[in-house]
Amino acid sequence: MSTIAIIPIMTRADIATAALSEQVEQRIRIAISLLPAYRIRARARAWDGTRCTLLVADLADAYGRRAFEVAKKRGMPMLLFNADAADLCAGVATANDGSPAPVLAQSLRDLLVQEVAEAAPETIVGGTQPALCRLAEPEYSGRAVDATYAGRMLRIRPEQGRVYAPTFSDLLSARDSFSSTDWTLSLSGNADDGQQDDGASRSLEAFLLQSAFQGRDHLPTFPQGRYRLREWPDVGSAPELIDALRVARALLRAPASADDLGKWCSMDARDVNACLWAYRAANLLDAHDIDATDTPPAPQPVSALSGMLARIANRFGLGRT
Repeated sequence: MSTIAIIPIMTRADIATAALSEQVEQRIRIAISLLPAYRIRARARAWDGTRCTLLVADLADAYGRRAFEVAKKRGMPMLLFNADAADLCAGVATANDGSPAPVLAQSLRDLLVQEVAEAAPETIVGGTQPALCRLAEPEYSGRAVDATYAGRMLRIRPEQGRVYAPTFSDLLSARDSFSSTDWTLSLSGNADDGQQDDGASRSLEAFLLQSAFQGRDHLPTFPQGRYRLREWPDVGSAPELIDALRVARALLRAPASADDLGKWCSMDARDVNACLWAYRAANLLDAHDIDATDTPPAPQPVSALSGMLARIANRFGLGRT
């Protein structure tokens, strides 16, 4: 008799899909809706290069294969369509285009069970990443989050654009260690309680940028693609972040990749990488849907920025072309 692993708690999983046909995508979503029977609560989203619990991809499409290669390097479980024998490895299962939803649900369950069996209740299973990078995941992005480590509590409140800590010492310690994997993140039930009983606060963007630069050597490579900044970041009175402002200026002018930013801003790749992770964690960065083979648009002169943005740029010496 085969042994069935029992999952005694409802665990959540983040499932990303890449290059699936409309029919297969629909059956995968039906399959995901069947997973609560296995004590797994899952949600589906389009693959965007960020870490997920499990990837479902069609390798007959170039985009699906790119997603597969990234997920393979990260050691993520995958359900693959149109895979070759050479693509198979541990943590990978295959399916046919015509597989019915219940069969797909069983395959998803089998891939997830080892991951979720040891997971804490109500947490996203996705491997170990720096806390700053986890803050950029869909589970936490733009939401009120409480972060804890070694008895310290940090309250992250994107709606207020602030982070709060009981003392200034706690805030500095959190800033210097938030690019490590040691922090535990959890969603807060009250987005307005950040300032309660907390004696120190900092601009969210300034905190994340300083943390990213402090721990730049511990951050993974940012997902390939072109990105654009939604608005100018609030760096407060932190002139040491002038490189981050150069990146912000470029991303406000035109969509850019990490390589583009390194050339335009004359910056080290690690610093560009740190900026992108910080802006993503602050929920300011949008992926730009444009073919990677297209020629990136040339940056516009700083005169394209007007009003307050231009004044801020000039204040930090960014008004010169």
